[in-house]
Amino acid sequence: MKKKIFRYLLFLLAGWPLVLSAQTDSFKLQCPLNKATIVPPPKNMIHYDEPDLCVVLVSIPDTAVKSVWSGKITNTEYTDESKNGVVLYTKINGKDYYFWYTGLSRVIVRRNEIVKPGQVLGYIQPGAQIEMLMYQFETPVDISKYLDCK
Repeated sequence: MKKKIFRYLLFLLAGWPLVLSAQTDSFKLQCPLNKATIVPPPKNMIHYDEPDLCVVLVSIPDTAVKSVWSGKITNTEYTDESKNGVVLYTKINGKDYYFWYTGLSRVIVRRNEIVKPGQVLGYIQPGAQIEMLMYQFETPVDISKYLDCK
């Protein structure tokens, strides 16, 4: 009887942090494009490195790229390869997250600006694609598990 109680208490104490972490990581992000679809990666890609956790989104009717969560714009950039990019910093359930949007044709937010969920960050050409990356501090996270694009 004492062994059963001990095992039960051990199970509760050992499993409790897992239950708490599972509860704190359950959140949904607003989709940055209306009527967006996730573009699947090419099937003939050769995988040598870690899987790329980038999500590519496309929406035919929508050209306004919106914030997935409230937060602070930490960087805006332009490169020839990825066009305009925006980095959004936010805290969700006490954890630091960064969202990196690339492929925008025009950015309308500035560095250090505070944004709300759904606020327009910039624009893309009709039918163009945006790429999104999500990081928990410096660790890449699979954003497709959290995006609510229908």
